[in-house]
Formats: sequence, C-alpha cells, structure tokens
Amino acid sequence: MKTIKKLKSLIDILFFILIGIAILQLLFWGIAYFFTDLLFAPMSNNSVIFKMLFSTFFNWRMFFIPLTIAVNFVLFIIAISFLRKSVSLFMQSDFYNNQVIKNFKIVGSLFVFIGVSSIIVQLFFALYFKNTIKIEDDIFIKILSIASAAIDLKSIFSIVIGLFFLLFSKIFENSRILKQENELTI
Repeated sequence: MKTIKKLKSLIDILFFILIGIAILQLLFWGIAYFFTDLLFAPMSNNSVIFKMLFSTFFNWRMFFIPLTIAVNFVLFIIAISFLRKSVSLFMQSDFYNNQVIKNFKIVGSLFVFIGVSSIIVQLFFALYFKNTIKIEDDIFIKILSIASAAIDLKSIFSIVIGLFFLLFSKIFENSRILKQENELTI
C-alpha cells in the first residue's frame, strides 16, 4: 500500500506540474501575441521576429509542428489524469474495476497516438525539407537521413508505454473475467 501511495503522490505532482506548465505557456504565447511591442521593446530584433511569426503572410507550415506538440502535450495531460483516476481505485484495492480497464485502454491509446503522430509529423517535415533543399545524395542516404530525422526515442518510448498500458488493460480484463468465473463456481 505504501508503494501505491507513493505512486499516487508522484502522479499527482506530475499532473499539477504539467497543468502549471500549460498555463504558463498559454500566458506566454498570449502575451507574445497581443503585447509584442511592449514585451520585446528593448530587444528590437526579437520584436521583428515575433511580428513576422504572428503575421498573416507567414506560411501555415511553420505553426504545424508547434501545434502538434501542443496537442500532444494536452493529450499527455489527459492521459496522466486517467492514470490518476486508476491509481485512486488501486488505493481502494479495487483492481478489477471496469473503470480501471477503460482508463488503461484510454491511456494506452493516447500514448500510442502521441508517439505515432509525432513520428508522422516529423516524417512529413523531414520529407518536405529534404525536397526543398535539393540535396544530391544517394537514395539510400536520403531514406536513412529522413528516417533518422523522423524517428526519435521519445516517440518510440511513448508507443512502447502505450502498448504496455493496452496490454495491462487486457490482463486486467482477463483477470476480472476469471475472478467472476471463480466467484460463480464457489
């Protein structure tokens, strides 16, 4: 029970830190968007950069990766909130609850989505920038450089953790069924 309490405390701390980071990011980008001249007046070069960033003439592709990162961050916070709910049920020794199984399926699906979406977005942008730069290399070198630019360890780790939670939900579901059958035979 001590381990579950420590796990619950750590997940709660992580959740509230992530919420704090999300709020700070929203405040920063809101201030940067609405008060560009006031915020960056001493640094005139940065003010020009931020004006370029938030102008309508800039290409939408520039915002696609940060937007994907933001969406994945929000999905990560949602996954952690579902983990919090599951650990709360664990503290009550309610391991075979349907809600725990559903929460683990949702958490696993979210982690897999985060990892796969990160890889896909990075792959598209690696392909886009490789085609715009016009590097004259061997086809094998191009494919290898695009793949190495698209696949990173955090995305693979996210997919592995997601698959672990999906497997864990299946194990809990099978255990719940076996427990019900055992209770009916006794």
